[in-house]
Amino acid sequence: MLAARIAKLCALPDETALTVARGLLAPGTGRSPSALAALRGFCPEPDALLRLVCLFEAPATAAAQPGGPLLAHLAGGWRRGEAPAPWFDPTGYEVLSAARRDPQEAAILHYAREGWARGLDPDPRQIRGGLTAGASLVLAVQDGAEAGPALALIRRGLAGKAAGQGPEGAECLVLDASPGHAVAHMLTRLPEGMAALRAGLLRLVLADAGTDAAELGRILQAEAAGPVLLRPLPRPDHPPVPVPAPPRAAALHLTGRRQRLRQGEIAPRLTIRCPAPDPARAHRWGDYHFAGSLAVALRAEGVTVRVALAEDWEMPEDSAPDATLLLRGVRRCRPRPGPVNLMWMLSHPDRVEAPELLRYDHVFVASLPHAAALKPLMGARVSALLQCSDPDRFAPDTQTGAARQAEASLPAHPLLFVGNSRRADRWIVSAALATGHPPAIYGAEWEDTPAEPFVRAQSLPNASLGAYYRRARIVLNDHWPDMAARGFVSNRLFDIAMAGGFPLSDGFEGAGMFFGQLPQVRDAAELDRAIRHFTARPAERAARAAALHALVRHRHTFAARARRITARLRELF
Repeated sequence: MLAARIAKLCALPDETALTVARGLLAPGTGRSPSALAALRGFCPEPDALLRLVCLFEAPATAAAQPGGPLLAHLAGGWRRGEAPAPWFDPTGYEVLSAARRDPQEAAILHYAREGWARGLDPDPRQIRGGLTAGASLVLAVQDGAEAGPALALIRRGLAGKAAGQGPEGAECLVLDASPGHAVAHMLTRLPEGMAALRAGLLRLVLADAGTDAAELGRILQAEAAGPVLLRPLPRPDHPPVPVPAPPRAAALHLTGRRQRLRQGEIAPRLTIRCPAPDPARAHRWGDYHFAGSLAVALRAEGVTVRVALAEDWEMPEDSAPDATLLLRGVRRCRPRPGPVNLMWMLSHPDRVEAPELLRYDHVFVASLPHAAALKPLMGARVSALLQCSDPDRFAPDTQTGAARQAEASLPAHPLLFVGNSRRADRWIVSAALATGHPPAIYGAEWEDTPAEPFVRAQSLPNASLGAYYRRARIVLNDHWPDMAARGFVSNRLFDIAMAGGFPLSDGFEGAGMFFGQLPQVRDAAELDRAIRHFTARPAERAARAAALHALVRHRHTFAARARRITARLRELF
């Protein structure tokens, strides 16, 4: 958003403007925005320069000028009486606010350098409402005292609209970062505020108290229905606004882009936050392949999707997403204000505490019993959404002829285990070894363990995983203890079933979802009996595998999950 503004105001190419924006936002990094050398001649202080760039608004009819309209204004345009922004009255500011009798610089420059910090009113005569056709006039408020000047602007806009003078498509967007969103609640309790909401003149957008400028910028980029005009509010004392106490709080209304998203008129932009650390190691993480399959399914639903690995979670995005989806495993990520923030809790429920959950607009939980347990805390903001599998990667009938030929050359293991050691006891592997059933192991970090001699490879290509599952006689599966106790079904079970393989699993809460077709064991003795039993009964193995495949193929695909996610998004926009 800042880069686009700089490109327009300073007549710079997009790439140069992006570099300049980063330099302005992080002046201590040594990235000096040399492209702004001429502007720094007028305003050398970095914070004031950033403020100046954010405050100035070039007229839509301004002709192209060397160096851009901002430099032209500072270099002499202000002497011709040009207003630096629709909300700024330069004459009133100089005479009544700054008390400068013979100014030698543009009023907006003085305001950016001194007036803003001193709370000087940029429109003391109240002659500039600031509403512009097709644009969003933004009033950013951070404490309850700013409700007075915000309401004054809204009243003037309402009066102009009633008189038929309001520009078409204009709106006043109050970005409320005040504690407890006091300003938004105050405005919705006042007749003028509700009238402005009903007239489409006012829109309220909420942000966390203390949200920094970069985050507020992302919110504006997502929320503004048109070009953004930032209208700073004067900070001197204002008389308190009398607020009637209604029987119940009025609802807040969001329109513009959010409304168009809700109605399906435009494609939502969604960022999937994947906990895989970086591209070099991502292929070892099941979450990486999970995110890729989910992205494909969401795109089929008309969603524009970006997958962000953990190392990129804090990086700025080229365009602000309308929504984010955190695949919550071992890594947490604090959601940013602005977009709709979703979490899909896939594993490790003991690491996710209530304060983290409550920061999200909705939490999907990959467990039926744990979702039910969270209902008293979250209410309608939590729902069960089990893990799933990708038929294009795993189902036997989706494989090409070449893939089927290659599959025939793969080993057919009597007993297979795919997984890393986690530097912990994988009890089902230990039990298999102890009872004389050594599995073929594909995974990492098994060095210096009794299982090391049976490791065939550090990993398997994800594209071949389904074939290995199908060709194995029995595939072992286990769960983290907290996941088993809370009913988080292992993603591996869905993949084995989708591939047409035969899984043998440890016990876990909620296994009834497989309708008795999934064999489970609780200790080494049961594991020994189960391996012997199913090894001797290939027909029973095949029947159970076919039943599990049909169940997962019908109910537990990424396509089905993507439909649930997009439906929830439309409700939340």
